[in-house]
Amino acid sequence: MVQIEGNYQHEKSENLDKFFEKMGLPWAVRKIVCNVSPGLKITQSGDEWKLVFTTPVKDQTIKFKLGEEFEETNPMGEKMQCSAAFADDALVISSKGEQKMGKRTLKFHETGILMTFEGNGFEETATRHFKRV
Repeated sequence: MVQIEGNYQHEKSENLDKFFEKMGLPWAVRKIVCNVSPGLKITQSGDEWKLVFTTPVKDQTIKFKLGEEFEETNPMGEKMQCSAAFADDALVISSKGEQKMGKRTLKFHETGILMTFEGNGFEETATRHFKRV
């Protein structure tokens, strides 16, 4: 299995603006989200996982235990109910908010992460590529 814990840096995104537009994010929020290059630190302590996304605008920390529901706040400030599980050597985080459901899949490989965003009810997907640093 590939080493998961560590530090990563965003390299590039594909279709992110179009995906977030379909999800209903306002133009200004989309531009900020799509034009930042986040760092990502993943740690595990016992059965608790922690993902810390760092940007010049705002940092976001997600803490969870696999298989247990947790709360996360999206870029518009909406609270979402989430759950996380490993499937096929990828971390899958499923989210449900007031109007939208979706999931992020973090596929780990030797040199980084391919993060894929999917929304329920539409075919648009987006990806973010992170390299291990």
